[in-house]
Amino acid sequence: MRFRTLPLLLVSACATVPQAPPPVAPAASPPAATRVWKQARAVVVRHATVMPATGPAIEDGAVAWVDGKLTAVGRSAEVATPPGAEEVDGTGLYVTPGIIDAHSHLGVYATPESFSNSDGNEATAPVTAEVSAEHSFWPQDPGLRRAAAGGVTSLLVLPGSANLVGGRGFPVKLHFGRSAAEVRFPGARDSLKMACGENPRRVYGQDRKMAPSTRMGNVAGYRQAFAQAREYMDKWADWTKKKEKSPDEAGPAPARDLKLETLAEVLRGNILVQNHCYRADEMEVMLQVAQEAGYSIRAFHHALEAYKVRDSLAAKNVAVATWADWWGFKLEAWDGIPENAGLVSQVGGKAVIHSDSAYGIQRLNQEAGKALWRARESGIPLTEEEALRWVTLNAAWVMGVEALTGSLEPGKMADVVLWKGHPLSVYARAQRVWADGVVTFDAASGAVEASDFEVGDMARGSARLVASSAPAPSLADLGLTAACDVSRDAACAALVPVGTQACTAFLGVTAFTGAGWMRDATVVLDGGKVASVKPAGVAAPTGCRTVEGKGRLLTPGLVDPLTQLGLVEVGQESQSQDDGLRGDADRRDVRAALQSADSVNPASAVFPVARLGGVTGAVTVQHGGLVSGQSAYVTTDGTVRRGALAMHVNLGTPGRDAVSGSRALVLERLRELLFDAREYGRRKADFEQRRMRDVAASRLDLEAMQPVLAGTLPVVVVAQRVSDIRAALALAREYGLELVIAGGGEAWMVASELAAAKVPVILQPTQNLPLDFDRLNSRLDAAALLHAAGVKVLISVLGEPAMVRTLAQEAGNAVSWGLPHAEALRAMTSNVAEAFHLPVGRLVPGAVADVVLWTGDPLESSSRPVGMWLGGAQVPLVSRQQALFEKHRVLPAK
Repeated sequence: MRFRTLPLLLVSACATVPQAPPPVAPAASPPAATRVWKQARAVVVRHATVMPATGPAIEDGAVAWVDGKLTAVGRSAEVATPPGAEEVDGTGLYVTPGIIDAHSHLGVYATPESFSNSDGNEATAPVTAEVSAEHSFWPQDPGLRRAAAGGVTSLLVLPGSANLVGGRGFPVKLHFGRSAAEVRFPGARDSLKMACGENPRRVYGQDRKMAPSTRMGNVAGYRQAFAQAREYMDKWADWTKKKEKSPDEAGPAPARDLKLETLAEVLRGNILVQNHCYRADEMEVMLQVAQEAGYSIRAFHHALEAYKVRDSLAAKNVAVATWADWWGFKLEAWDGIPENAGLVSQVGGKAVIHSDSAYGIQRLNQEAGKALWRARESGIPLTEEEALRWVTLNAAWVMGVEALTGSLEPGKMADVVLWKGHPLSVYARAQRVWADGVVTFDAASGAVEASDFEVGDMARGSARLVASSAPAPSLADLGLTAACDVSRDAACAALVPVGTQACTAFLGVTAFTGAGWMRDATVVLDGGKVASVKPAGVAAPTGCRTVEGKGRLLTPGLVDPLTQLGLVEVGQESQSQDDGLRGDADRRDVRAALQSADSVNPASAVFPVARLGGVTGAVTVQHGGLVSGQSAYVTTDGTVRRGALAMHVNLGTPGRDAVSGSRALVLERLRELLFDAREYGRRKADFEQRRMRDVAASRLDLEAMQPVLAGTLPVVVVAQRVSDIRAALALAREYGLELVIAGGGEAWMVASELAAAKVPVILQPTQNLPLDFDRLNSRLDAAALLHAAGVKVLISVLGEPAMVRTLAQEAGNAVSWGLPHAEALRAMTSNVAEAFHLPVGRLVPGAVADVVLWTGDPLESSSRPVGMWLGGAQVPLVSRQQALFEKHRVLPAK
C-alpha cells in the first residue's frame, strides 16, 4: 500500500464512524416544473451512421423514438417506422447520443460578463453548502443556445471553485424554459461542489487573511464541516427517538441549518460530490477525507494529474472530468498532458471531457476527438466509441443519470444529435438536436427559441444565424489524396528523426505553397531558405538529406499573430510573467518604447508544446495601457527574429480602463499622442532645447512612434465594437497608419469599409458569444464573411500562450463555418507574413524555410506534425509533457 499523507489516527478513525441514520430532516426538494416538454410526433432517422456509445458504429443505421423515449436502434432495414412518424433521411450523416457537459457554469456565470450576471460563487465563507446554483441560474443566458448548437442536451451547472464547499450543483436538461425549475433534469440528484488546492487558500487566505491559507487548512476545513454535519444528524436522530418515545417530553425540533442539512444529505448518499482538484497528491488526500467522513466522491474535476494516480481512482470508481489539452494557466495545471483521459480509460477508469467554459461546451465533440488522437499517437489503443462515451455516457454517470440518457438504447430519453461530418472531427456540425424527442436546434433555423437578451436587433450575430455556411470539404474534395493511414502505414505517421544537414529535400510530398496545393512535389530547403518547389520527377540535389513525403503534407509553419508566447510561463504565477507592468508603473497609459523582445524567455517550456501544434512562430506582445508597446516576432525555438514588429494600441473597454475615462477620452489621448509625436519628429532640435510645450509622452515613447507615423511599423489596434473599428480607421486615414484590427468581434458588420481600406483583421474564430457590450454581435462565421468581402483574415488564439498549440483547431472551425480551406491556412501563414512584413508563410524560392510536415490535413485533430524545420534546421518535436507521459506510462508496482 502506498504511503498516505494523513496521520494514521485519521485513517484508522474511519472504522469508528457510525452509519448515517435515515433522513430525519426534509431535504430541499425542487418545485415541480411548470412546463412539460412533449414530443408531438414520432421520429425515425434512417440510413445514417449510428454511433450508440455502447458499441461500434452501425453503418446504414436507424434510430426511432416515440413520446420522448428511444424505441429502436439498429440497422435501417431492421428498424420499423412508428405509426405517423416523421422520417429523416440521414444518408451521409451521423447520429450520436446528445452531448453532456459534466462541468458547466452556464446560467450562473452568464454572458454578457457583468456584475449582474456573475452569480457563480457565494464567496463569503469557505463553506457555503447551503446555496444552490439553481437559485442563480439565468435561463436566458445566450450561451445555452450556443451549447444546443453544439449538440448539448444535458449539463451539470456547478458553483465556482472559490470555496472549500461551494454549494449545490444543478442538473439541467437543455430545453429553453422560463425558470430553472422548467429545465431541471427530471429525477436527477443534486451535486455538491467542493474545491481543493490553490483556489480556496488564495480567495480566503491571501485575499481575506483568514482560514484557509494553506492546503492543510483546506483539509481541516472539510473535516470540520463534515464533523459538524455528523453532529447535526445525531442531534436530529436523538430528537426523533425522543419524539417517538415520548412526544410531550421531546421538546422543539432542532433548529434547521441549511448548510449542515446539505452536508448531511451528502453523507446519506443523496447528493453527489463533484470535487475540483488538480494535483495527484491532493486527490489521494481527498479520498482519505471522504473515507473518514463517510461519503463517496463521484468525480474529480479538471484533475490534470489524474493520470499519476489513475489506478487509485479506478479502484474507487471515481470519475475524472478533465480537458483535452487545456493546461499551464497556473502551477496546479503545469503537469497537464493530452493523454490524461486516455490513460484513465486504459485502466478501466471513467474519463470525461468537460468544458468549464461557455466556448468549450460548444465543441465538446471536437475536444473528445483531440484527446482520442493524442492518446492513439502515444500508443494507447482506444476506440471511437470510448471517446464518444467521454462526452455522453460517462458524463451521464457523473450526473447520476446514466440509466436515463447518455447512449442510444431503447427505453432511454430521446436525446439525439444528427451530425454532418464525423462527430469527432473539427469540421462536424450539428444539423438537428433533440432533447426528450423535442427539437432544440436545427441548422436551418438555429435554436428553437432565442434568448430574451437577443430578440430583435439586440445582437445580429446571435445563435439563430447558424446556417450561413456548409461544413468543410474533405481532402479528397480538395483534390488531395495524401494522408497517412496510421493503422496500415506506421512509418508514414512516425516522427522524422532529427537531422543536422544544411540541405533537406522532401520527395513526393503534397505541398501547400501559399497559392495552393501541389501534389507529388519535390521541395528543397537549403541555406535556411526554400531553394525550390518543383513538380514530380525532379531529383533531389546531390548532398541533400532526403525525406520521404508520400502520404504526407508539407506546409509553411503556422504563425499566431497575437500572443504572449515567451512572455508568460505559468499564467497565475507572477514571477513567471513578463507580459505587463506592475504597481505604480501600470498606471502608464503610453508605453510605446517598451519592446516585448526584451522580456522573451528563450527557454520557455511552452515553446516545445506550441511546436507540437505545428506552430513555428508568433507575434508576442505585452498587454495593458492605451499603447502597450512594440511586439516581437519569435520562433518556437525561442529565437527573437525581429524585435520591433508592430505597435499595439487598445481601444474599447481596455482603452477606457487605461485612461480611466470614456471612449472620448481614449481618442482624445490618442490624437494628442499622434499629434505630439508628429511635431516631435519635425522639431527634434526644438525639443532638445526645450523650445516645445509639454508633450503627451516621454522622448523615448515619441521616438518609438516615428516609424508608426512613417507607415513603416504596423499598428495593431484591439477593437471589437463597430464604433471603435471606425474610429481606428479614421485615425489611420488622418495619420497615414498601416492598420491591423485585432479582436474584431463586430468587424464583419463593417467588412466593406475594412476591405476598401485594405485593413486585415486578427480573429479568434470560435469566439461567438456576446461576451461583453463591445462584442454583442460576435458570430462563428465572421471569418467567412470578412473574407467574402475582400478582407484578409488572420487567425489567432488571442490569449493564453499555453493554448497556442490549438491554433490549427481555430482555423478548422473557421472552415466549418464557411472560410475556404486554403484561406484558413493562409490566415496562419502568408496573410500573417504580409501584415507584418515577414519573409515566411510560403513555400516559394527565397522564403525563410520554416516548414512543417504533417500526417494529413493540418486543420484536422487526427493529423499531427511529424517534422519541423526552422530556418531550414530541423527542430525536435518533443516537450516536457511527453516526458511526463513517458514517466507515468507504466504504473509503479505495488
